Amino acid sequence: MKKRVADILMDVIAENGITDCFAVVGGGAMHIDNALALRKDMRKVFCHHEQACAMAAEGYAKACGKMALVCVTSGPGAINTYNGVEGAWADSVPMLVLAGHPRLDTTVPPTGLHLRCRGVQEFDSVSAVRGMTKYAKLITDPLAVRMEVQKAIDIAMQGRRGPVWLSVPLDVQGAVVDTDELYECEQRKQPAYTLDNKIFDKLNALLADAKRPCILTGSGIRTGNAVEAFEKWSKRMHIPIVGGALQADILYEGAPYYYGMSGSVGPRKGNFILQNADLILVLGNSLSTKQTGFQQETFACGAKIVMVDAESDEMKKPGLRIALSIYADLDTFFKAAADLVQPWKPDEKWIRYCDNLDHVLGDIDTGRIQADQEKLSQNTFWDAFRKHMKEDAVIALGNSSCILGILQKGIRSRQQRVIVNYNSGSMGDDLPEAVGAALALEREIICVTGDGSFMMNLQELQTIRHYHLPVKIVVFSNDGYGAIRQTNKNFFNGLYIGCDPDSGVSFPDFGKVAAAFDFPFYRCHNCGMLHEGIGWLLDEEQAAILEVIQTPDDRPLPKVMSKMREDGSFYTPPLHDMYPFLDESKIRELMIGYNSEDLK
Repeated sequence: MKKRVADILMDVIAENGITDCFAVVGGGAMHIDNALALRKDMRKVFCHHEQACAMAAEGYAKACGKMALVCVTSGPGAINTYNGVEGAWADSVPMLVLAGHPRLDTTVPPTGLHLRCRGVQEFDSVSAVRGMTKYAKLITDPLAVRMEVQKAIDIAMQGRRGPVWLSVPLDVQGAVVDTDELYECEQRKQPAYTLDNKIFDKLNALLADAKRPCILTGSGIRTGNAVEAFEKWSKRMHIPIVGGALQADILYEGAPYYYGMSGSVGPRKGNFILQNADLILVLGNSLSTKQTGFQQETFACGAKIVMVDAESDEMKKPGLRIALSIYADLDTFFKAAADLVQPWKPDEKWIRYCDNLDHVLGDIDTGRIQADQEKLSQNTFWDAFRKHMKEDAVIALGNSSCILGILQKGIRSRQQRVIVNYNSGSMGDDLPEAVGAALALEREIICVTGDGSFMMNLQELQTIRHYHLPVKIVVFSNDGYGAIRQTNKNFFNGLYIGCDPDSGVSFPDFGKVAAAFDFPFYRCHNCGMLHEGIGWLLDEEQAAILEVIQTPDDRPLPKVMSKMREDGSFYTPPLHDMYPFLDESKIRELMIGYNSEDLK
């Protein structure tokens, strides 16, 4: 049977269960765009920027666990996606990008010359994305199309997931081929993880010797579709659990053995548990410096660390002290561990210590929290908002300091979700990720972001309006980039640059912006308006915007912050020594097994 290559592309994609596409059309992808138009079984969302397409695909995959398609044109269209593709790469999120490309006979390679470009909008996007994709290919042979698409999809979903990229030249897109002559698809095997009994014998021995063990979770549990398996396994282990840095929706407040988040901007409680542990089982967490702090040698220096990871190189990173490396994906590990790992016999002193931290540390931070209640701070907002959150609320976060309240406090029920890019941290991913999540779940999404991040993809308000997506938006306005303003204050004596109106950056009246995009709008000027404003937003039947006028000097606390030595040099203290700093006597009282003076 004769068929156009672009239509074969879409056939293979549909056969793999991919049902949703985010796209910006263009001449360099005209046959792909036409084939997409002919597919009635594919939902299409046309964003107003290619970066937003890729970020929406990330939000989609994080919300439902499925892969989405991204279709863009050649040259600048392809280049615009890179920020979103890198975010998916960093967070292990699958997506398939189809990019257009000029006709092969008009491009540079056939000439053998060193030319910058020759064809219309010619750019070697495949070479550019190889460092941020699991697979990238320029399809030059029309008969290879089925094989290459299937290969890319398999690679994206197997092992540690991630984005894949296919560039398709115009003449290949439009070529008509005999489907009987298409190359056969390769039979790709899942990565083979071998877990023999010796590994579990070692793990059981470490658990038997441990007096103060804990489990450190990471976003890999969610991206690896292992949340239910982890919940079931962890309940029988009886080991205290601490959530990873910026990871808020693996477990919920009140879950068995769960003591909240940790990390350089995490709550004190989780960090004290990690720093006092004598054994840490790391699951789905790559132990980045967000988790360990910049001085990795001070991270849990009294603990033996067991790390389970689907990529062996993650366990070989300099600075980590891994006592036992288990090379496996979490699904494989939990299936084997269900029978081969013996539950830990709880030590009452350790459990009592973990339980008492709330009381001890809560008293320490009470004064600051009460002071916050008098200001319209992110802490005040999140305390109020969590009381209004539905049992199944889904929150998409931008990359702004205002989001750290929910990442520290976490979710309150098993059904709640928090969608955020953990590792790339690009401003502007808020609205696109909310678009993707809304399409994936077909339900209300709460998007919370800061004014700086909001401006980066403001155009996607029209995408939300056009597709009638139920996205409720909270914008924190502090008239600038709060985190950078604080950095300028701390390190450069308040010489501000590019972070507020006086130093070069200003923001519009968001009420007028909302009106331009036909969004209902409400502005909270003070704490007295907060509960009414949140109630208004959640009661709206359509997409709406709530602006929160944030206290200018607001910043998320506690956090790890540099200290100055007597000689004037700076050092980063360990995770348990967070700002606002505790008295050394209180730190000594709360530490077990080593003297914090030795860590300076």
